[in-house]
Amino acid sequence: MKDLSRSNVLALDQYSRRRAQPSPSAMAVLNEARGMAATQLSVALSGLMDKGADELFGLAEVTSNNEVRNLYMESMALLRDKREAIALGFKQHFVLAFDQAVRGGPRAAGEARGGQADELSLIEPDDLEELLASSSLANSIHGACSEELFGIEKRMGVLLNDPELEMGANPLDPETIATGFLEALKESGCPVKVKLVLVRLFSKQLPEQAKTVYRDINQFLVEKKVLPRIRASIKKSSAGISPSAGSAPTGAPGAASGGQDLFATLQQLLALGGAGGGAPAGGNMAAAVAGDPAQFGTAGQNAEVVNALTRLQHGHLEGAINAGGGLSAASLSDGSVNVLRDIKASISASSMGRMDAMTLDIVAMLFDYILDDRRIPDAMKALIGRLQIPVLKVAMLDKAFFSQRHHPVRRLLDTLAEASIGWDEAEGHEGGLYKTVDDLVQRILNEFDENVEIFAVVLASFLEYLAQEKTAAAALAGRTAQVVHHQERAEIAQLVSHDEVRRRIQQHELPQAIRDFLIFRWKKVLTAVNTKSGEDSQAWTMALETMDDLVWSVLQKKSPDERKRLVALLPTLLKRLQDGMRSIGMAENERDEFFARLIEHHSEAVRAGLQPSAISGETPAEAALQRAARFDAESMDDGIPTLTETVGAQGGFVEIPAAPETEATDPHVVEEIAQASSSWSVNGGEVAELSLEPVGWQGEDEPDGDQYDTQVRQLKRGTWIEHAQEDGTMARAKLAWVSPLKGLYLFTNRLGARGLVITPAVLAAKFRNGEAHLIDNAALVDRAVDNLMDRLKQGTLSTE
Repeated sequence: MKDLSRSNVLALDQYSRRRAQPSPSAMAVLNEARGMAATQLSVALSGLMDKGADELFGLAEVTSNNEVRNLYMESMALLRDKREAIALGFKQHFVLAFDQAVRGGPRAAGEARGGQADELSLIEPDDLEELLASSSLANSIHGACSEELFGIEKRMGVLLNDPELEMGANPLDPETIATGFLEALKESGCPVKVKLVLVRLFSKQLPEQAKTVYRDINQFLVEKKVLPRIRASIKKSSAGISPSAGSAPTGAPGAASGGQDLFATLQQLLALGGAGGGAPAGGNMAAAVAGDPAQFGTAGQNAEVVNALTRLQHGHLEGAINAGGGLSAASLSDGSVNVLRDIKASISASSMGRMDAMTLDIVAMLFDYILDDRRIPDAMKALIGRLQIPVLKVAMLDKAFFSQRHHPVRRLLDTLAEASIGWDEAEGHEGGLYKTVDDLVQRILNEFDENVEIFAVVLASFLEYLAQEKTAAAALAGRTAQVVHHQERAEIAQLVSHDEVRRRIQQHELPQAIRDFLIFRWKKVLTAVNTKSGEDSQAWTMALETMDDLVWSVLQKKSPDERKRLVALLPTLLKRLQDGMRSIGMAENERDEFFARLIEHHSEAVRAGLQPSAISGETPAEAALQRAARFDAESMDDGIPTLTETVGAQGGFVEIPAAPETEATDPHVVEEIAQASSSWSVNGGEVAELSLEPVGWQGEDEPDGDQYDTQVRQLKRGTWIEHAQEDGTMARAKLAWVSPLKGLYLFTNRLGARGLVITPAVLAAKFRNGEAHLIDNAALVDRAVDNLMDRLKQGTLSTE
């Protein structure tokens, strides 16, 4: 068959529509975007081929049709044997198609064939199937990536001096990807039937990979200042609204992050019927969404509305928007009800321009979500609710409020909500956080007219307060962590000391009095020294040397040199033993009795060395095993459960008292707690969240477990949870610290008090049986906007 892509016939209409060469700076950005997309897609494709080969093998195993099984196996072999060649071929064809699209010409043979709709009857059946397969793959990507493609197309249009892409295709559209993949398969010698199998397989997997790439490209272009903000609009047509209006990509979740005009998107959804009350009717809808001033009212009307809202904000109902609206001084100061509904219902509100009316609808819906948010305690929610009118004014004056996450008003709302999560009624209303928030809200109500700068000033003041509060909370939590840390060090020190004593007793047959002393007395000395000073300290080394000298002193002294050494050693040894006994509070009469027995054993050691040795019937190895077994039986029951054992036995949280203020706190622990993930920052930045992955003590592997075990291992410091208490009530606690020694989790309240410890296994069990759950840490306004967007798309809202 004739290859239409190599036809000698030149389409003059296509030639006349070729694009002019982009500027050098635009070309540099295009080339970088092309490289990013080609590399990421080829890597993703390579990974998908690995997974695809496994999936095809599984399909071949379960099918009973021999022909189909052979087809699956042939497809699997192609992916396995030619994975690298296909990925490389895809990358080459993708780059070629991209460059051709930049020039405005046909990108590849497949597309050229696809453009000959009137000649489909002349296409060979195999080529027709290939064309349909390419279209199917491209459509799958289109369907999954419509929101991301909306931004890609607008930004590519700017770089190509072709805003509506009228002189050629988007170089990054799904057809470019589909064509590159099909051409790579063709070069690999892939039969048509295998190609169709692979297209069906990759139509399920490739779209999600493409979505990630499109998001990255959009972000890259935003960083390059290529159309950072995109206004969503609907083209007018003679019939009113274009057929595509109802499905226009909104970019809802990514609008704010990608810099798109989120307010325009919300308007569009509202106008398209998501919430009927504020939408213009009939043929005026397109003008409303496009922002036609004739539809939305004049700037003077907006100023009148803002002035009326300012009077309401100050509590002056006379002359404000109040006629029949049901507003009262009590409802305005309450904050727990949505007064924006009353403003909308007022008679005077009917004179508002459409832009203001739709803005009021959107802000009212946002506050519906905020006032229903169970994360925020009711008392704090009422304080935030008092900001309804100021936030509405900000939204009317500055539409960037909706799309800029770092807008001072959004940051203030988010910070107020986050700080409120752990607030408890027991803290009271006369001081602390509640009084601070109350004062800041009142300051905004008193001082905010039309200058949004007051929100930045109030935010800075609030962040400074939170920073001070956080420092105090970290110090208090640090004292609790120190108690846990000390107990865990003592537990580990006890195990280490046990092993050291066991090794000495296993190596030598010792008199019973010396055995008992080492097991029940000197092990306590070792534990205390290890806990206080650690294994690298001189005190620990000296305690071990004292034990070794004691053991050696009661062994047979067979040579004159050994007897001389014993005589020289005794004064120092006895003094060190005395010091150790006093350190653990050993009674004086017990000390005297021990030293009396020790003198006897020293005499026996000297006498035994002067006599021939008795021959034992046991081998040294057998004797050592017996001594070790006897030691284990005698020494392990100390009667005091460890902290870890206590937590595990109780099956829940164990409350830990804080260390006394007179006791110095480890500064490293306090610093670690102070750096816990939080969005509070005086400078307006965000602290990186650190995922904690505790490992087993002494490097033992942690089992993978289920999703709840994974959830616990991935908790970040600063994460809030809600958990059931013994009386059935729910309480909130924040993860403040994870012990590096034994992996215990320390939770505290907002102020760093009431320390609760729990093991990861027990916490996972609580998540599993519903006795505990995470509190969503997403920013308040983001959650409110996402909720509004979803409900508007589903058409479930009513603004009446």
